[in-house]
Amino acid sequence: MKTSLRILVAAASLAIAAPVYAQGGGGGGGGGQQMTPEQRLARTKDQLFKEITLTPVQSAKADTLLMAFSTKQTEMMTAARAGGGDMAAMGEQRAKLSAERNAALKALLTTDEQKTKFDANVAAMPVGRGRGGF
Repeated sequence: MKTSLRILVAAASLAIAAPVYAQGGGGGGGGGQQMTPEQRLARTKDQLFKEITLTPVQSAKADTLLMAFSTKQTEMMTAARAGGGDMAAMGEQRAKLSAERNAALKALLTTDEQKTKFDANVAAMPVGRGRGGF
């Protein structure tokens, strides 16, 4: 079980890292440096689970879910860019994907206190491009 989980996480990491590497990895002269996919996922996890203590099992499952949803979003955005992309439709798809992700992550939580805090953390996430945390 642990081996297959590690393989899944490694494969998802490679799927995300390859396009970033192909684009030069960010960090050019345009201001702030672009975060790596791992840094973005860690930031999202920190924001969503702020002041929530997760068990090691919950944390590992959250990492797997975040990686899977991040991969889905990357694929969605790549497809939209390749096809000219309807930005309004992509925004709706992204909101739906974020809602699915949040529901899956919330399902990992075992107490009402954790779930209430999770809902508050989701509501406190940045609005705009960063909303949803991907």
